Amino acid sequence: MALPGLATLAALLGSVALAGMLAFGARARRSRDAAVKRAAALEARLEEQRSAGERREGLLRTVVETTPVAMVLFGDAGDITFTNRSARDLFFEGMPVEGQNFLSMIERAPASLRRAVLSDGDELFSVDGAAGPETFHLSRRHLEDGQTLIAVRSVTQEINRHEVVSLKKVIRIISHEINNSLGPISSLIGSAKIILQRPEQLPRLSTVFDTIQERALHLQSFLDGYAAMAKIPDPQPVSVPWGPFLDGLRGFWPGLEIGEAPSRPGFFDRAQIQQVLINLVKNAHEAGGPQGEVKVAIETAAEGGCRISVLDRGPGISDEVMQNVFLPFFTTKPSGDGLGLALSREIVELHHGRLGLARRQGGGMSVSVWLPDRETGAAAVLAASRVRLTLTSA
Repeated sequence: MALPGLATLAALLGSVALAGMLAFGARARRSRDAAVKRAAALEARLEEQRSAGERREGLLRTVVETTPVAMVLFGDAGDITFTNRSARDLFFEGMPVEGQNFLSMIERAPASLRRAVLSDGDELFSVDGAAGPETFHLSRRHLEDGQTLIAVRSVTQEINRHEVVSLKKVIRIISHEINNSLGPISSLIGSAKIILQRPEQLPRLSTVFDTIQERALHLQSFLDGYAAMAKIPDPQPVSVPWGPFLDGLRGFWPGLEIGEAPSRPGFFDRAQIQQVLINLVKNAHEAGGPQGEVKVAIETAAEGGCRISVLDRGPGISDEVMQNVFLPFFTTKPSGDGLGLALSREIVELHHGRLGLARRQGGGMSVSVWLPDRETGAAAVLAASRVRLTLTSA
């Protein structure tokens, strides 16, 4: 067989090379087209996820903006980074305040709001408005980036509804107790009339009258306890040296830890405030924490007057209980009457003071009583009629 010539061999090799190049080009095009399709699919998925994220973020913004809970986010130095519509309406007269210093604004706030904002946990506080007292619940949370979020909401309507429920409960309780006493008394009076018609049974009258007297005294004692809420006498404040006053408190709890008191005497009704502290210390001992952790602290308040705090290390209370704890007849104790804290707050407010409740860092509760002194007493009454939550004007 004759071998192909050089020209023929070159042609054959060229044909093979061309076929290989064409095949490689086809494979490259297919690979490129597949890569383009994969990139397009990935881009479509990313766009879908981005759109879903934007929708979720938009929904979250709408929820935050329309919630009735006022929210303020500020940094360690106090610079405001975010407010929602409720916060702008409640605190800032509807104006944007991002970048301004929230802590500086707080200096112009009502004392009760200032104390709540500067506390370390959740608090209830009240201010007097044109329509009467308004009660708010403040929640404070420290975020990981060093910022602090406070959320404030009005609980006045909830409390008013609970007060109506409590009033109905009181009426039922009093009606039940009166009927439990008047029923036997009426029956005993009927028996006494029968005995009077039978001279031989006259010795039984003494027992009948003793029973009637017992039921009458029980009813009187019961009604006196409930009437105390409506008949607290006006306090008669006087200068009270702390030493003898605190010694009287130690008489009830000899081991009670009481901090050093200010050198300046207090100014209050000694008997009434002693009753308040007895109620608060008793509650602290019943809170379920170590008995040795119940403490009483007294300090001179920055706004004038004094502040007495009763501290415990119990398990604390839930948000629901915190909102209801000052309502008359509300209690979490099986044998409680629900009058102690309500009566205590009434006495403190008759002194033109404030009774506050807060959770402690590390567990437990702090119940504080602020009482004005002789000089700040009248000013406290005047200020109470003017307080506002607005922080953007003096």
